[in-house]
This record gives sequence, C-alpha cells and structure tokens, in this order.
Amino acid sequence: MIDETFDVSQSENYHLSIQIEQDNVSFCVLNTVIKKYIVLRNYPLPDIDHLSILDYKSFLKECKSIFENDDMLRLKYKSSSNLWISSRCTLVPEYLFDDEEAGSYMAFNNGAVADEQVMQNRIRAARLYNVFSYPTALTAWLKEYQPNIRFFHHATPFIKSVVSDMSASGKAVLAVYSYAGNMDVMVVQNGKLMFYNTFQTSNVNDMIYYLTLVSNTLKIDMLSTKLIFFGNDKRIAAKLEKYVNRVVECGPTNVVTYSHYISDTFRKDFINLFNLYGCE
Repeated sequence: MIDETFDVSQSENYHLSIQIEQDNVSFCVLNTVIKKYIVLRNYPLPDIDHLSILDYKSFLKECKSIFENDDMLRLKYKSSSNLWISSRCTLVPEYLFDDEEAGSYMAFNNGAVADEQVMQNRIRAARLYNVFSYPTALTAWLKEYQPNIRFFHHATPFIKSVVSDMSASGKAVLAVYSYAGNMDVMVVQNGKLMFYNTFQTSNVNDMIYYLTLVSNTLKIDMLSTKLIFFGNDKRIAAKLEKYVNRVVECGPTNVVTYSHYISDTFRKDFINLFNLYGCE
C-alpha cells in the first residue's frame, strides 16, 4: 500500500521501520515532516522448518531476495529501525542492569546460541532493560542496506505501549501478543509491569490455559478483567472473549496520521511495527 504522496526524491525526510519474523517480512514508511505513514508492505515467507531458523541459512536467503527486489528498502532514509520477533529475550529492572553482564542475563534465561549478538533496549516507561539476541549475519546484512539502522525486540514496543497507555485505575489489565506458535502475556496494574512471560502454544486452548494460570497466580478475576490483544488472528481474539470481561484489539499509540490505504485493520495487524517509531 503506497500513498500517492510518496516521493522517492524525499526519502531523506522519511523513517523506515522493518519487521522480520519467522514467516513474514514487513515494512512501513513514515513521512517525518507531516507525521504520516505513507507505505505499508508485507512479504509472506515460504514455510521454513522452525529448527532451520537456528542456523538462519534458508531464512537469510529468503530475506535477502526481498531486499534485493524491493527498491524502497534500498533508499536512503532519515532514520531506520528493525523489529525482530523472537521468544528469546529476558527483562532486567534498570536498577539491577549491568551492561557488561548482558550476555550472562541472556544465557542464563535462554541458553547460548552460536552466531547471535546480544543487544538491549531500554524501556523507560517500565523502568527496565529488554535483553535479546539477534542473528549476527542478519544484523551485518541489514547494515549493508541501512548503515544506521537501530535494532529492537518485539517486546519493547509491546511493553512500552501497554504500560504507557494504562491509567492508574488500580485494576489489573491483561495483555497478550500472539505470534508464530508463541504468546507473550503481560499484566499491568497502576502503570506498573507486574508480570511478563512467553509461552509456547499450539492452539487457542493452550493460550486459555496459560492465561488462567497467570490470572490464578496473581489472583486476577478474568471475567471482570479487560484483555488487550495484539496479533493478526481474529479467531483467537473471538475465542478469548468467552473467558474475559472484554477483548480490546489495541491500535497504534503514536500520534500520527495514516494513508487512507492503511485501514484500521492493517494498523492493528502491524501494531508493534507502527509503534516502533519513537522507541528508544
């Protein structure tokens, strides 16, 4: 989806956000002068065995093909960001965080994987650091196209948007992000992050089980609690409505406008991608 105002000669006034996950590569372009998203593109990747992602060879080949054949991804932009979707991350309160120990935090909670680079994002709204790993080959290759690109983990805009947007009502709020056989569950209360974890799932019943487990542990009444849902599978959202007070499919929090081609549905489907701009 390309707005009629997109101008190749003005790309140095634009911000490029790229989202890479197991089965998709997506990107959007923001005109930073008028604060308007003017491009959204999505490339589904062919089915790749999840285990093959560990060596990234087939995955990297598919991603490279997209970049080599899409002229927009090779333009010179004012700034650019990359969102990496992966279950491999760990959260550290900022008052306990030591930059020199980032690798140890990552290995302790997720194990070490060869050929990965440990990175971190600071999330001021939640007063913590998100430590994550990223394939070294992929970071080096992305910098060939966008030398000044900044790297983020999907939990960063997810946590920031929910924590920042919640009022201090006293009631706990559940938030779920569903992606590639995983779900991230977050509990926010009084503007504070109370719980965060990632669970592997194979169907919606797994999701309900983990939500119930988390709710019971934190003494949350699901039937009187609002659930904020991030993801592009509307069937999951519909089934979860039976177990909570109501499901809210959250939209982007950035104060920007959108091309008329980028409907509200698309904004919700790519919410973390749109919320990436402005993350630290």
